[in-house]
Amino acid sequence: MAKKVMKIEPVRQKVIQQLRPKKRVCAYCRVSTDSTKQHTSYVAQVEYYKTYIEKRKDWEFAGIFADEAKSGTQVRKREEFLRMMKECENGNIDIIITKSVTRFARNTIDSIEAIRKLKSLGITIYFEKENISTISEQSEQMLTILSSLAQGESENISQNIRWGIQKRFRDGSFNLTCVAYGYTKNQDGELIIKEDEAAVVRRIYREYLNGKGSYVIARDLTKDNIPPVRTADKWSDCVVKDILHNPIYEGDLMLQKTYTTEVLPYTKKINRGEMPQFFIKDNHEPIITREQGEMVREILEYRRSQMGMDDRGKYQNRYKFSSKIMCKECGGIFRRQKIYIGKPYEKIQWSCKNHIENSKLCRTKPIREDSIKAAYLTMWNKLTSNYNIILNPLLDSLKNLRVSKEQEEEIENLNNRIMELTEQSHILSQVVQKGYLDSAVFIQKQNALNVEIEEIKKKRNSLLDNNGFETEIAGTEQLLEIIKYNPEIMDAYDENLFLHTVNKVLIGNSGEITFRLINNLELTEYADKGGGKA
Repeated sequence: MAKKVMKIEPVRQKVIQQLRPKKRVCAYCRVSTDSTKQHTSYVAQVEYYKTYIEKRKDWEFAGIFADEAKSGTQVRKREEFLRMMKECENGNIDIIITKSVTRFARNTIDSIEAIRKLKSLGITIYFEKENISTISEQSEQMLTILSSLAQGESENISQNIRWGIQKRFRDGSFNLTCVAYGYTKNQDGELIIKEDEAAVVRRIYREYLNGKGSYVIARDLTKDNIPPVRTADKWSDCVVKDILHNPIYEGDLMLQKTYTTEVLPYTKKINRGEMPQFFIKDNHEPIITREQGEMVREILEYRRSQMGMDDRGKYQNRYKFSSKIMCKECGGIFRRQKIYIGKPYEKIQWSCKNHIENSKLCRTKPIREDSIKAAYLTMWNKLTSNYNIILNPLLDSLKNLRVSKEQEEEIENLNNRIMELTEQSHILSQVVQKGYLDSAVFIQKQNALNVEIEEIKKKRNSLLDNNGFETEIAGTEQLLEIIKYNPEIMDAYDENLFLHTVNKVLIGNSGEITFRLINNLELTEYADKGGGKA
């Protein structure tokens, strides 16, 4: 007897088409980094895609997302691409049109991940040049091949550039783009001394040789209102140490101190022997004598060995609390100190750097390291015993939170303002091209517009990043996972567990120790009491 089969038509798609008959279609492109060409390219592409999309009666124009064509190799550097992905996740886009696979991404992994994510959301990508649509089942294999070719092209270009730079290293013709503090360049690109900065360099070397540490030198430079190094926000011990380590002040030049990895994703790293370096002796006029440089290196080496550091300047026994402990009163970072040195009861304590400098400005007293460990042990055992009434409800609440209507309106207003300012920028560009506006006035107005656009983008992106509480959700899930595999009450402090669960430790002036966990939940214990509050 033949079986009777009845086909049930998909209701969801039918309902969606009835409620929203038109597909919302956007375009993604990359435009030139040159300011004049960028505006022309952007306007042309907006016109092209608007016309292209509006020809279809079943399509609705959903905007254009355009990144500057600096590099397509890393998705995380492309703000508009990431904004487009968020719009897709929020259900505001049905189809994406882009010129080609190379315009979408030159990193195979990023490209395929993005395509798969969009396919899982039911969003189609159409590549014009290759005439490929991701709606077809056979598209992924072809896209993988094309993305790999695009990635290979990007890597070949990068290798050619790297070869050219290394050739200039070898023959000594490389011109520094970023000149070290204390120097500037003449018309021929040669290094010459900048006397006002050179005087500060000489002072740093002189004071270090006289016994001052890098931290004290930085503090005194700040106190004397000396303008900081051009690449730094303020004087710090790290900035001072960089100056003390740099052979440029003895008249020598070390090239390729950093390098970029050869394959995607490109990463800039400090050259620790992985690549050749090029040393040019007596390249330019020195600021200090070679004798001064040699004596400084000897002192640096001695202090490094005394502090238990390796030849890379890293602590051999890294302090796990470093940079994690902060002051609740003034926001200062805590520094490690030894007390009762050489005595049987020698101890380690952590002190706020601002309290060390001036106890009147910060009242937070030093705290023993073993007190912090004991407080963490108590806090973690409480959390482990009560995670069902703390973490699980918290996770449910976070997942149910939604962005407010006011926040949605603010994001919309910011996007509209960005579009208005961008249009003003385009008009300015057209006016100056026709000779109706002086170049100096154009540059001034253009810079002002660019600054305002960047600030609005940062504000908008901050709102977008906070939408959904992703950090808090991911952190809470990770804590629950850790507790799942470590459910027992601990008898002793576990350093590895601390590093995986705590972002910051906040010390108050009344003995409270607050642990800010990886999900931004803050739990408090007390140094002098066995109990505590959460």
